[in-house]
Amino acid sequence: MPGPTFVECDRIDLRVPEEADRPFLTEGVNHPKVRRYITHFRRPHTEERYREERWPHDTNEDGVTLLPVPREGEFADEPVGSVQLAPVDESRGWANLGLWFHPDAWGRGYALDACAHLLDYGFRELSLHRISATVMAPNEGSRTLCERLGFTHEGTVREAHVFDGERVDDESYGLLTREWEGPGAVLDGER
Repeated sequence: MPGPTFVECDRIDLRVPEEADRPFLTEGVNHPKVRRYITHFRRPHTEERYREERWPHDTNEDGVTLLPVPREGEFADEPVGSVQLAPVDESRGWANLGLWFHPDAWGRGYALDACAHLLDYGFRELSLHRISATVMAPNEGSRTLCERLGFTHEGTVREAHVFDGERVDDESYGLLTREWEGPGAVLDGER
């Protein structure tokens, strides 16, 4: 079970990852539907490899990684993914949003809830000026999520990755603190 609640959301809590969460995290990064959109998950991750390579990244001081945990329903008290602001560059007031969710939890609004509250934390508590997101072009779910969160499409990096044997673009998004109206503005239509 994940650690203490760090951010309370509408339907979920964002909790601190703990050692006991590594099996779930290892399963998630190895899931074919997750790793296909995230290039640093392309090679298999054993629990040992995750512990050596990913765990230090997920728990270091350069970012904020949290596990979305629903309070009720089928996934109550169990993590359903990972959201992060990393790296956090305090001198420039900048961070990058990253996330993945287990496919069993897709389509339930958890990503929107988790990311809206993580962005709010970044802008209000970390005093960030800008949060960016980079999405592989075929990942329609994440592109739609960025748009629903209020991000502005800022550009395309052409042929940045190989996806299903073809070169595909990266889409770059940005959100400034003056554009952020809080999680309520994003989630009101979802309640």
